[in-house]
Amino acid sequence: MELKKILSNWKEDMINDILSLLEIESVAGEPFELMPEGKAVNDALERALEIGSRMGFQVRNLEGHAGYIEYGTGEEYVAVLGHLDIVPVGSDWTRDPHGEIIGDRIYGRGAIDDKGPMIAALYALKAIKEESPVLSKRIRLIFGTSEETGGPDIKNYLMTEAQPAAGFTPDADFPAINAEMGILILKLTSELPDRNIMIRGGSAVNMVPDRARAVINLDDGTEAVFEERGISAHGSTPHKGESAVWKLVGQLREAMLSGELREAKLSESFKETMEFIDDYLCRDTGGSTLGIDLSDEPSGKLVMNMGTLSLKDGMLEIGLNIRYPVTFDGKDVLLKLEETLNQNGFRMVVEHEDKPLYYPVDHELVSRLMDAYRETTGDQRGPLAIGGGTYAKEMKNIVAFGPMLPGREDIAHQADEYISVTDLLLCAEVYAKAMKALAE
Repeated sequence: MELKKILSNWKEDMINDILSLLEIESVAGEPFELMPEGKAVNDALERALEIGSRMGFQVRNLEGHAGYIEYGTGEEYVAVLGHLDIVPVGSDWTRDPHGEIIGDRIYGRGAIDDKGPMIAALYALKAIKEESPVLSKRIRLIFGTSEETGGPDIKNYLMTEAQPAAGFTPDADFPAINAEMGILILKLTSELPDRNIMIRGGSAVNMVPDRARAVINLDDGTEAVFEERGISAHGSTPHKGESAVWKLVGQLREAMLSGELREAKLSESFKETMEFIDDYLCRDTGGSTLGIDLSDEPSGKLVMNMGTLSLKDGMLEIGLNIRYPVTFDGKDVLLKLEETLNQNGFRMVVEHEDKPLYYPVDHELVSRLMDAYRETTGDQRGPLAIGGGTYAKEMKNIVAFGPMLPGREDIAHQADEYISVTDLLLCAEVYAKAMKALAE
């Protein structure tokens, strides 16, 4: 029976297994013994391994940091590397964020990032197992637990496990991704004398904030409350969203100039800080106002997202996510930033950095994945460069590969996240061919 037909016969089982993972809100939580990312993430890991065990595969839990499902024999292995942790659900959902199927769509946080694609890969592996081809390498599906928070799951995995010979991560777009920008996660802090102001906006540095709120206690005992709503988007594509923080900062600045805060007793430091944030961080997503608008041919222009803003007890904190082109170094960005920030009363801490990733278009790994994609879809376009960072940077010999097909809306990290069942089956078919090609 042809591969497409085999996978189609398993459609309902595939959907149910995805729904069983989506019902677990696997946001990172308080760590426990053998649950380093919290109980919810561990529950999702155990659920995924149970599904693999049910299919007759070898499974292993690596002390809660990661787990894997494996098929075949051989000294080397091919990896499919995904994650089971999710970003916070957020607001404005019209579908059940814990799993709901309507028509051809499976809704839920993690449906496309990354639970749905990993189950598609698992059923692709099941199809390979049924076919029993002669392979020279094992095929291993690796389930990480802290991709969204930049945690140490894969570093811990590699303390006991070898690097793969080849592989992919289903955590981006089709066709293959041969270039991933460098990523900087920065915390900017500034101490202000104002203790009567509370500001909170955004829930994750790699998301465009969709809500922001400020409460200011006035001298007459009343409160001035300011709220803004926006449209969330992934931090790698902030132009697709609408920042509630940008809108709130602009609203506060206007209120201090000519609105209800014009007579309020607010420090000059606060006023100047809001002006700086508005002028330098809320004007564009390319870093031009800060002098860091870098670009190159393989990967394009730098991208910047202010994901969080908070002020409490006089301590202002900003979470800044910057994606820089593959031919540059993070120092090229940091040196320019630091001078501007210091001059305006901010301290900068680099909380995390992912170096850029780049494979030439004619690299064997890229070529084999592209062949599997083109054979299945008939689409002859070339590989892509992205701003989003994936697990491809965490292991050797890995590139991102799917699951989002060209022309589909990017709904990862957004309200009403979903994956199409039709696309899911196509992904499984592409992944089965890719795994076989890499493991031969």
